Amino acid sequence: MNTQQRLRDEHSVRLAVGLTGYALQIPAELILSSAERDHRIVRARQVAMYLSHIGLGMSLARVASALGRDRSTVAHACHRIEDMRDDPDVDNWLDELEARLKGAANIEQHQRDLSLSPRPLQSLQLS
Repeated sequence: MNTQQRLRDEHSVRLAVGLTGYALQIPAELILSSAERDHRIVRARQVAMYLSHIGLGMSLARVASALGRDRSTVAHACHRIEDMRDDPDVDNWLDELEARLKGAANIEQHQRDLSLSPRPLQSLQLS
């Protein structure tokens, strides 16, 4: 994987971590911490991994690489969260988070596309 793709993956995962942290009122730094083993934080980390994989369509390996984790750890997290979806309240909550994450990712992609356009929008002449 090239450096540019790795950086994009890390950014995407941080977007999922940030949204998860906001929803659960847990600082992103704690979710990203390898040392933090508190149950709430571990669950938040699992949700962020799940959202990165399912909501953003990232492979398990790419999510793992972006978080400095093993692929099997991400797979385990995704299975745990998927099992929790049997509860309708959890299922609805995750659906909402996925939708918000996809919306945020689309906005960011649109902004990146604009920044890569050959000439700035301000210079376009409309007749």
